[in-house]
Amino acid sequence: MKKLLVVLAVFATAVQAGPWHHSPHPYRSYWVAPAIIGGVIGYELSRPHHNPPYVYVAPQPVYMQPVAPPSAPNGYHQEQILDANCNCYRLVLVPN
Repeated sequence: MKKLLVVLAVFATAVQAGPWHHSPHPYRSYWVAPAIIGGVIGYELSRPHHNPPYVYVAPQPVYMQPVAPPSAPNGYHQEQILDANCNCYRLVLVPN
């Protein structure tokens, strides 16, 4: 539709830009083509353009199972100690 409007606008401009001195009626106004083009443009602008409604797709929930810490190798056991650098508990291997 936009291409048609551009072509009609160019046509209307070309009709209005024609030579007036070669016309048999020099005082006649050429208003038909601009009126049609203006009517088409006005009609297109007055039509309600409804955008499709937004569709919200909820993300799938992610279920994570807690991972059991790996078992300690022979001769060691695991302990949680407070790490002073990060002020958090860490799981460390301690010899038996």
